[in-house]
Amino acid sequence: MISVNKAGAPPAALGAGTQLTAADCVAFDANPAGYRAGTAKFEFKKTVYGPHAVKSALKTAQHHKCCFCEARFDANYKGDVEHFRPKGRILEGKRIIRPGYYWLAYSWENLYYACADCNQYRKRDQFPLKDNSQRAADHHGVVANEDALLIDPGGPRDPRQHIRFKKDVPVWTSEYGQATIKALKLDRDELNLSRRTHFEALDSLRTIIALLADDQRQEAIEAVRDARLRLEAAKCSTAIFSAASQDYLATFGL
Repeated sequence: MISVNKAGAPPAALGAGTQLTAADCVAFDANPAGYRAGTAKFEFKKTVYGPHAVKSALKTAQHHKCCFCEARFDANYKGDVEHFRPKGRILEGKRIIRPGYYWLAYSWENLYYACADCNQYRKRDQFPLKDNSQRAADHHGVVANEDALLIDPGGPRDPRQHIRFKKDVPVWTSEYGQATIKALKLDRDELNLSRRTHFEALDSLRTIIALLADDQRQEAIEAVRDARLRLEAAKCSTAIFSAASQDYLATFGL
C-alpha cells in the first residue's frame, strides 16, 4: 500500500453530486430516526460516482493499481469505485451503524479504485475508529475529529510509515497498520503468492547483475544496465507491489 495523490480538479461528472448530497442532507434532517433505524434509505446514484470518467481519473492517480493491495487486476475483472468512508452503513464488529457517510457519497476525496477482493470481500463497510465516540454520525458531525484506524491512501498518514514487508508478507509497525492489514486481509495467501511470483522476476534480474557484473562484453554491459534500470523501476510508485518490492530489494542492498 502506498500514498495516492489525486492532484487536480475532481472529474466534472461528480458535479451532479452536489445537489444530490444537499437533497440527502435535507431528507435526513426530516427523518433522522428512520435513517438511523434503516427504515429509510438513501438512493445513491452510481451514474455520478461510478462512470468511466471517474474510474479513469482514479486509475490514473493510482497508476492502474488497486489503492490497497497495489495489484493490477483490470485484465480479469473491472474494479469498483471504493468509498473509503462507507456511504450506506458502517460495520463495527457485529454491530451495524446507520446511516453511513451519506454526505460523502460523491466526494472526490472519499473515492478510490479498488479490486473486488479488497473492496467487496474484505473492507466492505468496515470503518473502525480509535475512539468511536468521535464518529461523525451525520452531516452535522465533524469528520476531522475522527481518528480512523484504517489508513486513507490519500493521507495524511503515509502507509509506508505503518506497513512494511518481510519478504512477501506485510507487517504492521503501528496500530493503524495493524487495523488496515486486518480489515483488508493484506496478508491473504493469494496476495502473498502474487508478491512471491513478482519477486521471482526481480530475482532473475539480480542474477543477471551478479553473473555479468564483471563481464566487459558490450552485450553484457547493456544487460546489466537494463537489469539495474528494471530493478529501480520496480521500486517506483507506478509499479505493481512497489512497497513490497522496495523492502524486498533493500535486503539485498538495492
